[in-house]
Formats: sequence, structure tokens, C-alpha cells
Amino acid sequence: MKEDPQIGIARLVSQQEALRQVIEEISSELELKPLLTSIVRRACELLVAGDGTIGLYDAGRDVIRTEAVYRMPPQELGSEMAPGVGLAGQVLLTRKPVVLERYGEAPNASLPELADNAVLGVPILWGQNLVGFFGIGAPPPRRFDRRDVEILSLFARHAAIAIENARRYRREKERAERLGLLAQVARILSTGLDLEDLLQDAADATHRLLGYANVAIPILEREDPEVLVLHAVGGSYKEILDGEYRQPISQGLLGAAVREQRTISVNDVEKDPRYIPTPGSTRIRAELAVPILLGGEVLGVLNVEGTTSFSEEDAASLEIIADHLAVAIQNARLFEQAQRLAVLEERQRLARDLHDSVTQMLFSATLIAQAVPQAYRRDSEEGERRLARLLELNRSALGEMRALLRELRPPEEKIQLVSGEFPLPTVFRVRRDGLIPVLQEILREAERDGLEVRRDWSGYLRQTPDLEETLFRVVQEGLHNTSKHAQANQVEVTLRSVAGHTHLAIVDDGIGFDVRETLLQPKAESGIGVASMRERVRTLGGKFRLESAPGLGTRIEVVLRESKNVEKVDISHE
Repeated sequence: MKEDPQIGIARLVSQQEALRQVIEEISSELELKPLLTSIVRRACELLVAGDGTIGLYDAGRDVIRTEAVYRMPPQELGSEMAPGVGLAGQVLLTRKPVVLERYGEAPNASLPELADNAVLGVPILWGQNLVGFFGIGAPPPRRFDRRDVEILSLFARHAAIAIENARRYRREKERAERLGLLAQVARILSTGLDLEDLLQDAADATHRLLGYANVAIPILEREDPEVLVLHAVGGSYKEILDGEYRQPISQGLLGAAVREQRTISVNDVEKDPRYIPTPGSTRIRAELAVPILLGGEVLGVLNVEGTTSFSEEDAASLEIIADHLAVAIQNARLFEQAQRLAVLEERQRLARDLHDSVTQMLFSATLIAQAVPQAYRRDSEEGERRLARLLELNRSALGEMRALLRELRPPEEKIQLVSGEFPLPTVFRVRRDGLIPVLQEILREAERDGLEVRRDWSGYLRQTPDLEETLFRVVQEGLHNTSKHAQANQVEVTLRSVAGHTHLAIVDDGIGFDVRETLLQPKAESGIGVASMRERVRTLGGKFRLESAPGLGTRIEVVLRESKNVEKVDISHE
């Protein structure tokens, strides 16, 4: 029986209108589910079908998952069909249209209440690749024919376009969002310098911002680089992991990431013999382990686990975080090293200050105390003078010690040095009054102790406090060594500014010593003093030279680059 031409024309017009509307919707709607729902509805209306579904193909799991329905039972949305199961399973199996007079003829039909309906299913293809399934059904007496197959296949092609556009849109949107989130993670990592806090912040940010449920960051142990030690966890791991967790790099996916220095992604951990289940973790399906690399060296692993598969985008995102993390870990370690070095340098500075001030004063006080009884027996006035000198030295030593203790306190807790309570420490006086007045004082003290002193600082230009403090400490230590060890009768101190440099020389006529032998004895007090002078000078980028030999006296020379804006000192040759 031939179809009435008018009916055929009406059907063609209706088909063209339906397709036009579908095309308009594809152009204006980028959210996939509402678009697919509209397409299946229009196809059912055009083909006089009672119901319909569109499912998307999951290539990793080889199943069709229903994403849009029209007049179907509620449980159908979200259902999954494996190859050979129901109408969708037949299309998945054959990759071709399937027409059945009764849905009940389909193997393992999941909806027995629709068993008598005629059904038509076609694959949704993008190029040669299966991307989904389009199926419709109708109660008797409706049956589907070749023309219905052609029309539904046409709708399927438009559905493929819609799916691809929506996926591209979603990928770009997710990429933009992910880049924004990665930037946030990078900012978080760039603000931390404490290693443990840094790693925990990274784990929390990876969980919170990127949505990975299980996050772990083990780091290679420095003492034993064959072992990974867990330092930070994020997400559900915080609840199930307690105490220290260690794993040899010879085991597990974590170990593989370290040994092979590449990202290890496994989307079915039950099939991978390397997988080691995390204690307390359940329903884990996939694991992604990214090595934290810096300059070819593995520092640790950024590891995530989940109940769904990980994509290439997941791996790329975590690799970006791992790169930031590598730099952040290195910065944290350098900061930690710098802190330790700063503490060591501060200890060395305090040791130098103690040696160059308090120790020398106490030594001098000890010598005077030993001489007091004999002085009293010879002359009571001489004994009184030595006692006064002993008291002066003790008070000066207390003042120096108090100043050093003050330096150890936090800035906000530093006590004030009350004038008159103790003599102002020599370093403070150098900074307040300049180098020359303080040098004059300690040279006069050396003269009172019986040493002939010659001095010359003509042409010297006043320098910055740090430079003058260094010059003072060198003179102080040089005079102390002369008095204590040299058995000298005379010492000469020369200080002048020449061609942008400050030159200091200390020369005595004492017994001298073997420089090499003394410096090779680190416990010798004279060796400590020489090392202290050298360290002070080199800290300012200067040159230090010591010359001596048995019977030939000792000569100390220092050259320091002059500071800017120096002042001419109004004291010449004395």
C-alpha cells in the first residue's frame, strides 16, 4: 500500500523541523544532559515512539551508561549495560543498528515490563569511534522499519555532534578551572618555608581544591634514600592513617615511580601485582603516583588513590603540582640549612666576642690577682693600685658579659644598658665615639702594664661602625697575645687610610712563634685568637696576614676596603 503523498510531505516537513530545532539547540546549549534529553524527546515525538534513551560509552570499562531518558522508568537513568546485555548491549556488541519486534527478544533484557514493545537502537559514532547509544521503543502495533533506522541514525549523528561539542566545552571549562586551582595550589606552596607545614599544606590543597579524596606525600629519607617516609596526608587518609608509615622503594607503585622516575597510573589496581593496599582504605580502584623530581633527583612522591579512573589530565595536573612541590621542598630545605648556618654563625660570633673581650679581661684579672699579695708586701699603695685595677677589670668583664647576654634576647625583650651601673662595653664605645678614642684607652692600659707602645694613625679616615669594630677587635686580640705570649718589650700599632683601603699593622719585638704549628693546634688559645681575627676580617671581605718566627717577633696586617662617606679623624701622630 502506497503512502499518501500529503502524509509523506507532512512527515518530511515535521522531520526537517525537528532536525532544525535540534541543530539550534546544539548551537545554543553546551550542557550535555539537558541537550541529550531534548534530542531523545524530539526523536520520540517524530518517530511516534513511546520512550527512548541515550547512553554514553565508557571505553575504559566497555559499558554504556544511560545519560538521558524520555518516558522511561526512573531507575533506567544512570544504569549501565555491558556488551550483549539488553538492546544497548547488542548495539555495543555489533556497533550496528538493531531492530527488534519485541524488546523481550533482547538477551538479558532489564525491563521485563516493556517486553512486548518494539525497539530500535543505533550506535552514536564520532568518526570511527563509538561514543554512545540511541534507543527508542513503542508499544504494539508500532513496528520500526528501514526509514525509522535512517531517521534515528540521523538524530544519532546530531547527537554525536552535541556530545563532542559538550565534551570539548567541558574539557576547556575544566582545564580553565583546573589551571585556576593549580595556580592557587602553587601560591599555597610558594608561601611555606617549614618543610612539614609545606607538605601538609600541599596534601590539603590537593584534596580540597582539586577534589582528590585520598592524598599522600611520602619523602625519600635522607639517611636512607631506599626508603619512603610518609610526611603528609590529605582527605580520608587523615582518618585511617596514624603513626609513621615507611615503604621501601623496591615495593609498590610508589616505589616504581621513584625507581623509574616517571608517573605511574593504574586504573585497575586489582590487576596490578605492584599495588599495596593502604591500611584501612576500601573500594580503591585506581592509583596515580607522580615522582617529585628536581634536577634528575627524586625527592618524594605525590600519590592519590580513588574509586574512579584517573585521566591524562589528572596526571598532567599532579605533575604540575609535583614540579612546584619539588622547588618548594628545595627552598624549605635551603631555608632550614640557612637557619642552621645562621645559628652556627651566631654561635661563632658569640664565641669570638667572649674570647676577645670577657676571656681577655678575666685572664688579665687573674694575673693581677696573683700579683696582689706580693705587691702588698712590697708597697701597700702598689697593692691598692692593683686591687683597683682588678676591680676595674672585673666590672668591665661584667659589663661585656651583660652586653653579650643582651644580644641573646629577642629584640622586644632587650634590656637597656644603664649608664654608670657598669662600664659601657668597649664595642658600644667604639660605635658611639669612634675607633681612635677607644684605641687610645686600651693602649694606655697596655703601657700601664709595662709594655712600650708606639702608635701612628695619621691619615686614618673614620669608617662605618662594623668596620671599626673589626679593627678594634683585631688590635685588642693582638695586644692580648703580645702581653700573654710574646714576652715583648715594645709593640707598634699603625692605622691609616690609603687609596680607598684601611691598613692596620701590629708589630711586636717578642719571642715569636711557629705560625704553622700554632694554627694546626685548634685547641691552643693563641690559635683560637688568630682564627677569630681572620674570621672577623674575612667577614668584611678583607685581607688578614700573620707573620712570625721563633726569635723574630710577630707582625699582623689587615687590609679592609673603605666605606663611603668616611670622616677625617682629628688625631694625627702621637
